[in-house]
Amino acid sequence: MTEIGIIGFGQFGQFMARHLAPFFAVAVCDTRAELQTETRNVGVRWSDFETVAAKKIVVFAVPLNSFAEVLQNAAPHLKDGALCLDVMSVKIKPIELMLRHLPPTVEIIGTHPLFGPQSGREGIEGLRVALCPVRTTRLGKVKNFLADDLKLTVLEKSPEEHDREMAHVQALTHFVARALDELHVEESDLATVSYEELMRAARLVSEDSWELFQTIQQGNPFADPKRKALIEKLIELESRMNK
Repeated sequence: MTEIGIIGFGQFGQFMARHLAPFFAVAVCDTRAELQTETRNVGVRWSDFETVAAKKIVVFAVPLNSFAEVLQNAAPHLKDGALCLDVMSVKIKPIELMLRHLPPTVEIIGTHPLFGPQSGREGIEGLRVALCPVRTTRLGKVKNFLADDLKLTVLEKSPEEHDREMAHVQALTHFVARALDELHVEESDLATVSYEELMRAARLVSEDSWELFQTIQQGNPFADPKRKALIEKLIELESRMNK
């Protein structure tokens, strides 16, 4: 069975490991040693950083703000020909960092599973994953595994195409949904369909970490103009109503 290493065993790392465990011998590591107990629930093996980084396939599941340091620490332990992937919600910055800090002897594919522990709670079949191939001879194999074994819908994008689209698909919607969640807007038996959809969006982001929210908002170079346009439009609407 092919070995795969996952660096980072937080919410998404655990969620990903659970779905990969039937197909790979999965080894995981994290700086938070207390997460080792979660491996029993997931069915994977806890290991040290150096061992995980030396696997044939290495997935980085760490926040963007610590990604450069993790890559630098992993680089000396990566095997020639290893396939390295990230799972971040933005793609331009992580791919730039992987090209800068990883040796030229490894293969690189940027990935973004367009779902998480909340939206994939009932299963991931039919959900979408975006791939941004950088340098690899195994893109076809990766696509086939994701589509045939995990039953995902695979979309191939350039890093810029991905981030431009995600600026409104994800950054803008998460911005609104988190604001609603922090306003503690309540359920109502008078709820309309549109209200229920807004509440569903707020619930989906309520369990996301602040680090993920920051990555989505600050790691995407196209997100800031979208947020500013939304805020300006809200101010404009408020002003029009008061005329």
